[in-house]
Amino acid sequence: MSMIGNFRTTSDADIDELLERPKRIELMLYGEYITEKSRKKGLFSFLKKKETHPDNWRPRDQGDEFDVDKAWHGIHYLLTGSAWEGSGPEAFIVVGGMEIGDVDVGYGPARAFKSKEVREIADKLRGIEKEALMKACDKKKFFKNEIYPEIWDEKPESCFGYVLEYFEDLKRFVVKAAENGKALIVYIN
Repeated sequence: MSMIGNFRTTSDADIDELLERPKRIELMLYGEYITEKSRKKGLFSFLKKKETHPDNWRPRDQGDEFDVDKAWHGIHYLLTGSAWEGSGPEAFIVVGGMEIGDVDVGYGPARAFKSKEVREIADKLRGIEKEALMKACDKKKFFKNEIYPEIWDEKPESCFGYVLEYFEDLKRFVVKAAENGKALIVYIN
């Protein structure tokens, strides 16, 4: 199975409501509450059953969605120099923000960043040029640090090109979100 890095804009008010009732993150991301049975894959996975739940909540702001495919870990590593840690706004892909409860939305809980934090992330990303990140593209370091998806032995120029193109797209997405006063949800599924 692949691990895909996802980003979704919303409003600060929706973030507050998600933090109040974390199970709602399933409604926001998937349009329904998910039961444990429906998470299982297999021959009969089409027999998903919606969980009955009295909450008919819907987000006020449907927001925009964007994913960076499997490039999320490489982008994080280039921004922070760390595989799983980091501090400051540049670490937003893997750390930071507020966990939306303990609801597993794929590979752990989603994390929320309020609009003020999104502006800080955007300001940081605006100052980072693709060319500067290219200098940190070292396949030996990527392998040593087990940076997902561990494709670095293939043609390095195309592998790192893949990561850097998604970085540029993510940068545009976050900057637009900040300009529009949006909050951000980050999750891996």
